[in-house]
Amino acid sequence: MSRSDFRYDDRFSENGELIWLEVNTQPGMTPTSLVPEMAAHAGHSFGELVRWMVEDASCLR
Repeated sequence: MSRSDFRYDDRFSENGELIWLEVNTQPGMTPTSLVPEMAAHAGHSFGELVRWMVEDASCLR
């Protein structure tokens, strides 16, 4: 899992600019964080998400 943070800046041009701020390679994994919220939106519980992450973990990728 990772999360990228962007900022939209329209101060200096008419079309604006999307600025890439950072990549979070270990985003929050509390039951109220965004990754579990996205999993819930897709129909997966927090427990199912954690179980999938543990069972699918591999260093060979």
